[in-house]
Amino acid sequence: TRIQVPVEEEKKEEKKEEKKEEKMDTETNGVGPSEPTENQAEETAEKIEKSDSEMKEGECEVIDEKPKTKTKTIQTPLTVTSAKEGFSDKELLAAQERENAMIATDKLIRDRQMAKNSVEEYVYSIRDKLYGKLEKFMKEQEKEAYMAELTKTEDWLYDEGENCQKQVYIDKLASLRKAGDAAELRYVEAEARPGAMNLLAHSLVHVKKAIDLIEQKDEKYDHLTDEDKATLVAKTTEIDQVYNVYCTKLTAVDLTSPPPVTVSQINDKKKELEDKCNPILNKPKPKVEPPPAPAAEEAPKEGGDAPADTPMDSTPDAKSEEQPDPASMELD
Repeated sequence: TRIQVPVEEEKKEEKKEEKKEEKMDTETNGVGPSEPTENQAEETAEKIEKSDSEMKEGECEVIDEKPKTKTKTIQTPLTVTSAKEGFSDKELLAAQERENAMIATDKLIRDRQMAKNSVEEYVYSIRDKLYGKLEKFMKEQEKEAYMAELTKTEDWLYDEGENCQKQVYIDKLASLRKAGDAAELRYVEAEARPGAMNLLAHSLVHVKKAIDLIEQKDEKYDHLTDEDKATLVAKTTEIDQVYNVYCTKLTAVDLTSPPPVTVSQINDKKKELEDKCNPILNKPKPKVEPPPAPAAEEAPKEGGDAPADTPMDSTPDAKSEEQPDPASMELD
């Protein structure tokens, strides 16, 4: 550490030491104190003024001192105790059972709320449809009674049916859907029925055209047998009669009553016709093996005799006949 010592105390100590020295000198020499000279008096006055000014300014000397530190070692005994943290097996099992119970309760509440919302949603949805696309598919008296039932159910949901069991909501929704689903089914059948009848008629026309080509001995079907033709004619006649019956039943259809012919029945007849006739019409022609190619004639070997039937060349004989005889030429 650094200790600050005022200069004033140091000056006082120096003055005391000077006085002691002067006293000792007088005692040893047997002479009293001598009077100070003029120079000594001036020096003493300057020292006093200087010390006073330093005291006023508060200047201090800084002395550095390093404190001595001591290290002391203390041994403290440490006791270690092992302990198991957390739940015991019994407590953990009980906590898991409580958790499972809470999960089951939450699921039950959620399922009950979803069942209630389903009833409310169906009430609003079927009511809008009865004023829209389902208006023609329910009789007026039935519609009035059904609308009253929907209103009664809506009021019940916000009163007595606020906190019922899940099964109560399921039963209520099932009873409402009986009349509503019947009207929706009649609507779907009426929308899809014309398209299904057109597809059945198209399949009949396709098979009838193929039978006409078979009777005309068309090259495309000339490989079919008489049995195949008889099968096509029989199945086409059967489905054609069914088609005519369907057309008669669907001439005047009451949209508020169950349909006399369903789209499923029409599609089944179309599938029956195609499954029976298409394999015959798509039967491939049998493969005809081409006749074997004729074997090439062998060429005559080099140096061999020419064939017997080869005509001999008569050109040299002709030349000899044309040239005149030299003996006759001399005679002339």
